[in-house]
Amino acid sequence: MSADIIWPAATLSPIARARAIAAAIPSAGIMESTLDAPFAEAWAFLADLPRSVPQFDRDVSSITVRGRVELGDGAEQLRVTVHNHGVPWPFTVRLESGFCLMRARGRLYTVVMAATPDPADPTRTRFVHVEAVPLPGAGFLRPVLAGLARHDVHHLARLARDGFRT
Repeated sequence: MSADIIWPAATLSPIARARAIAAAIPSAGIMESTLDAPFAEAWAFLADLPRSVPQFDRDVSSITVRGRVELGDGAEQLRVTVHNHGVPWPFTVRLESGFCLMRARGRLYTVVMAATPDPADPTRTRFVHVEAVPLPGAGFLRPVLAGLARHDVHHLARLARDGFRT
C-alpha cells in the first residue's frame, strides 16, 4: 500500500458556509436575498465594515478597526470595536472574498455575511446574513435575531438599489 494517499478536497461556497454556521447555532436568525448590484461592487461595499455596517444596521453607530493581519490563506483577521447604542463591543473578524465572520469577545454574539455572484444574473449578488447568540439555551432568541437579520438585509437591499450612495 502506498503512503501517498490523495484525499479529496471539499470546500463550501461562502453562502453554504453561512448556512452551515446558522444551522449549527440554535438561536441563529438567517436572511437570504438577492442584491441589485454586481458582486464586486456589493462586496467592496460590505467589506468596508466601518462604512457599510452602520448604514444598514440600525443598532451599530460605528465600527473602529483596531488591528488588521493578513492570513496566509487570502483572508484577513481584524480586531474591531463595534459601537452598539454607545456600548463598545470588541469583535474578532475573519474577512475574505465573499465571507465575513464576526465574533464578539467571549463569543457572546456572532454575525456572518456571505455573498456570491447570482448564477442566474451576474449583475446581481446572492447575499446571506446571520445573527446569532451561540450560548446554550439561547434558541428562544431566534425570532428576535431573525428580525434583526431581516431588517439589515432590507436596508442593505435599498442601499444596493441606490448604488451604495449615502
